[in-house]
Amino acid sequence: MKLSEIAAALSAEVVGDAGRDIERVVHPADAEGPADLAVALTKEAFAAVSEATPGVLLLPTGTAAPPQAGTVLFYGGDARLAMAIVTALFHRGPAREEGIHPSAAIAADAAIGADVSVGPHAAIGARSALGKRTAVLANVSIGADVAIGEDCTIHPGVVIGDGVVIGDRVTIFGNAVIGADGFGFIPVRKPDGSPGAEGMPMRIHALGGVVIGDDVEIGAGTTIDRATLRQTRIGNGTKIDNQVQIGHNVVVGESCLICGVVGIAGSATIGDRVVLAGGAGVSDGITIASDAVVGGMSAATHDLKPGEVVFGIPAMPRAIWKERYANTARLKQLYDTVAELAERVAALEKDDEGD
Repeated sequence: MKLSEIAAALSAEVVGDAGRDIERVVHPADAEGPADLAVALTKEAFAAVSEATPGVLLLPTGTAAPPQAGTVLFYGGDARLAMAIVTALFHRGPAREEGIHPSAAIAADAAIGADVSVGPHAAIGARSALGKRTAVLANVSIGADVAIGEDCTIHPGVVIGDGVVIGDRVTIFGNAVIGADGFGFIPVRKPDGSPGAEGMPMRIHALGGVVIGDDVEIGAGTTIDRATLRQTRIGNGTKIDNQVQIGHNVVVGESCLICGVVGIAGSATIGDRVVLAGGAGVSDGITIASDAVVGGMSAATHDLKPGEVVFGIPAMPRAIWKERYANTARLKQLYDTVAELAERVAALEKDDEGD
């Protein structure tokens, strides 16, 4: 790719040879040749630039280029936005074979769109449909009556249950499971409601489905359960990290960020643009309104208002959480002060007894 094309995508300024070919985007410490673009937009990365760094440097606008620098690309925007743009330009996606691999098992009545690729040992069930240019990689299992849109990528080991509906441009990473039965059981109870009766919990079977919107990403090892009667839904543009559990009947809005190891219990409703940070938990049946944020390792146990930011277990407004956290750090000093006061009171009482 020509450096001029990268500059145009970034709205950046080239000082030097704009016609140079760029083959890789790298950290400055890993630059090896003239076709490397070394991204030095942070202090840490810039510190790795040396006299021996080859290739083109991508620097923040206003930064003094090192004396040894040849061609430089100056970018005046947010560093993370630059990384998003540049990595998108060079991202090639997973390796895929063209067409249908001979070992794939595809039902006779499945509908396979134009330019679809299906990898080794993949299975596609009866009456399922794959949209144009979708890639199903090795060892994927797709059940019956599944609809997958155009330009999707289903990575190795993914399991998609019967009746799941997936939109366009969806990426599902390895070993995710979409459409397993929801975890719905009636616990064993005595007639008075107390635990300890004989028998086993009774399952409430999930007869509904899962609907995934357009431009969704679902991380490796994530599980999304089917609904009891209707649909578990994931809105357009939502990005889900690895090892996330989304329970039955959950509705997730558009453009949400759900980070690693988040657990969302059944029948919860998540609005648009919500952020659930790593390890957060959401209780069953609650509603988290649009633009809310649940901090890492926090437990949302009650409904949240639009834009509310909460932390802690149970989750509470950030200001209250910070105050309580700060007070917890002062406990040792408080204990020492109380112990000292107790000694002084005891000494005073002893003196009074002596009088």
